[in-house]
Amino acid sequence: MSLEKELRERAIKKGYGLDEQLLEEQIRKKVLFELRRTTYRWTPLKYDEELGLVYMAARLAGCYAAVRRAVNEIKKRDPLFAPQTLLDFGSGLGTVVWAAHSCWSESLKEMVCVDSSGPMNILAEKLLKGIEERGEPCIKQVYFRQFLPVSPKVQFDLVTAAFTLSELPGVKDREDAVLTLWRKTNSYLVCVCVLVENGTKEGHQILMEARETLLKTQDKIVYDIRPASVFAPCPHEIMCPKLVLGSVMPCNFQQMHHPLALAGHNMPQTEKFSYLILTRKEPTDVDTEGVSWSRLVAPVQRRARHVHCRLCSPDGHLQHIVLTAKKHGRDVYRCARSSDWGDRVPIIPKDDSDIQTDSE
Repeated sequence: MSLEKELRERAIKKGYGLDEQLLEEQIRKKVLFELRRTTYRWTPLKYDEELGLVYMAARLAGCYAAVRRAVNEIKKRDPLFAPQTLLDFGSGLGTVVWAAHSCWSESLKEMVCVDSSGPMNILAEKLLKGIEERGEPCIKQVYFRQFLPVSPKVQFDLVTAAFTLSELPGVKDREDAVLTLWRKTNSYLVCVCVLVENGTKEGHQILMEARETLLKTQDKIVYDIRPASVFAPCPHEIMCPKLVLGSVMPCNFQQMHHPLALAGHNMPQTEKFSYLILTRKEPTDVDTEGVSWSRLVAPVQRRARHVHCRLCSPDGHLQHIVLTAKKHGRDVYRCARSSDWGDRVPIIPKDDSDIQTDSE
């Protein structure tokens, strides 16, 4: 109504010589155009066979790259972890199965993929079989379901929800889903959100909602008393400093990958994503001095004889540190210079002079 009033006043001010009926028709069209352009109407996607193929062509490689990067965080920091069971909620094309199998092929004995779309499950199963449609799948013990296991006592060593939470309609639905998945988690829960061009902050906020839910919400029925702790990427369990400061940029990371070999899509691409890993294990990932490492939340800027590092520190603050070999030592300097966005680094500022304030 306010938009219609504004357009009418503008037309009167400019003195358009239109009759009332034609003016009303033009105003109505402009109002509908603006509403379509600015109003987001959430509707659930129903993946049929055709849409599944389109999704595969557009998203298969990028999804795999992001999930593989996330699960590799567990692989390199907990080398003794050997999961036998996997539950993937919203499994889609089965990218989590491929990523998990590349890390723990010897230990995984059962992988349950849950997706409400029957055609998507069929397509994921075809991808496992490759060219031979009637042949044996290249990854064994993968089971496709349309519903989660009913019993809340059934737990899996590794539970994932990749690119799924953002497809749920509201906060309450996401909260219920996260709590259900946590009940089924024996060791690690991995959540990954895609950060599309016009939705970066939303993807990050969805994961922070899940983080707060699992760290602070007391479940009514507790089958596993071990509490949740943040494994990655946050080096702390305080509220995300980017949300506290109202930062324009979310906490995200990127992974280079090669797309499917389709016409016009041969160049390497970058997948931008955000992820969250929670664990029931005791937080033992600390250095020899008992201090957690910081994580790089932006690309390292390498300059002559110094580097700029933007870090999320264990005390829950964002820091911009300028490192030199003379002041911080050759080893720390070389470590920072060879590190990349998303890596963990053993950098602790020696004094306030190390820390700079960003102009942005």
